[in-house]
Amino acid sequence: MTLSFKKPLILTRINQDNQEFVNLFLNTYKLGDDINLFKFFPLFEIIFEKGIQQNKGIDSNCLICTSRYGVQALSFVSDSASKDIFCVGQSTADLALNSGFKKVFYPDVGNVSKLVELICLKLGSSASSLHYLRGKEVSYDLKSELTKFGYQVSESIVYRQQRLTQNRDIDTFISKEKAGGVVFFSANVAKIFCDGIKIVPEGFLFFCISNRVAQVVYEKQLQGNYKVRIASQPTKEEIINLIYNEKSVWPN
Repeated sequence: MTLSFKKPLILTRINQDNQEFVNLFLNTYKLGDDINLFKFFPLFEIIFEKGIQQNKGIDSNCLICTSRYGVQALSFVSDSASKDIFCVGQSTADLALNSGFKKVFYPDVGNVSKLVELICLKLGSSASSLHYLRGKEVSYDLKSELTKFGYQVSESIVYRQQRLTQNRDIDTFISKEKAGGVVFFSANVAKIFCDGIKIVPEGFLFFCISNRVAQVVYEKQLQGNYKVRIASQPTKEEIINLIYNEKSVWPN
């Protein structure tokens, strides 16, 4: 018997990230592999900036990565694996370890505010300099926050999200009421989605990783009697918990 929601939920990240989210969802609740829960409709692709590929090195001994793409970009930087690296969560940290880094640190709760706390705890001295490898679009000003604690933080923009032409299949999928809702991990993606979809079916669910993301949905004032659900903390684990415990997505 196939495990399924009443209607599948849309995932809008790149397919690798979408699949990792599905795997985490299944593993968290020991659901097995025979499922029909999510539908993939990527809205963007990741483009690595050319400048990082010409980088000969980074002076700071401590690196910060808040996504897998920051770690991937370090493959272009000489001698980077000998440095300490702070990662936003376990999946990013695992990638760093698999890439040859030996001193990898990440918080138990995978969000940026907890990462700031960990950096302050591990480094202690504000004399430490850090280098933050980030995307062009960020939802949290990590450099500004660490500067408040006296740290010297340099940045490299190593990747950007390039918007894909919105697939007309997603419009059809929603208009024919085949989707139960959508999951958002960033305000930028929420905006792209809502700009392309003006009306949603009765009871359509927006699962948002944070209040900031949910605010984008509210501001768009889409047509339709929809519902917005917000994770208690801005982590993948909490949005998974939010979805799993939403009774309206499961068959009666």
